[in-house]
Amino acid sequence: MSAVLRLLETFCAVVEAGSLNRAAEALHLSQPAVTKQIRALEAELGVTLLVRGPQGVTLTPVGRRIHALARRAVAAAEACRRAAREWQDPGSTGVVVGAGLTLTLFTLPPVIAAFRRQFPGTRVEVRTGTSQETLARLLAYEVDLAFVTSPVSHPEVRTQVLFTDPLVLAAAPPAPAGEVRPVRVRDLQGRTLISFRRGSGLRQYLDQVLEARGVRPEVVMEFDSIEAIKTMVALGLGVALLPWSAVRADAEAGRIAAYPLADWPDAGRQISMIWRRDAYRPPTVRAFQALARQLLRQEPESERTGG
Repeated sequence: MSAVLRLLETFCAVVEAGSLNRAAEALHLSQPAVTKQIRALEAELGVTLLVRGPQGVTLTPVGRRIHALARRAVAAAEACRRAAREWQDPGSTGVVVGAGLTLTLFTLPPVIAAFRRQFPGTRVEVRTGTSQETLARLLAYEVDLAFVTSPVSHPEVRTQVLFTDPLVLAAAPPAPAGEVRPVRVRDLQGRTLISFRRGSGLRQYLDQVLEARGVRPEVVMEFDSIEAIKTMVALGLGVALLPWSAVRADAEAGRIAAYPLADWPDAGRQISMIWRRDAYRPPTVRAFQALARQLLRQEPESERTGG
């Protein structure tokens, strides 16, 4: 590894850690050694990159610009190493995917299963998080590709819409049949609603739509887990607005009643696959993308760049 590249990797580690001490721990170096490398990089470039303070380090204006370039340089170097490993041992580097928990549970399994049949010796890692967290991981070169439910507009990211996952009203199975039929959004006014925690992408989307329609249901329970929400719904403790993909099996088995929203026919989440425009994608990553398109895409292919 060249001396300058090593300095750039240390610089990126310091920025991501937020302090010299934490970066030193992550790099398994002493704090003076990390400080020496940062000073050496600043001397090499002739500019001050970081301002040290009691709360950690802060990037200078030129430091922010250098950091963006340094991340690309470090990622390019890692891509070179990865390409070499792939050449020597195809499939050895694995595929790292970012996605929300709901997509991981109900959308990706058939893609992963098909991929494993095609590449039985290749490791697949899925890192879960919100759409914002997943995008941040993609931009930081921490995942090869990602699946998100929120629109992404970024100049460094390519997006392909795969399908729209409609929202339905989930309720306990009616007894007697036909007793429970709240199929209009306005009928949720004053109803007992079980929802996702505040801050999640779907919760934000639902709150915005309900507020725009003047509907204020009583949210009595909030969960991080969609399985927990479905359990509470099945017990009759409330109703929930959920993606059809997450309740389809339960509805078909009679555990949950799922109703389309008659006055909100376009309710749903747009599921997209995203990847960095400049990232190296080995054959296994491209194969995973091809399988996702084949198994998930319901509409004509639509690729666009953000900006």
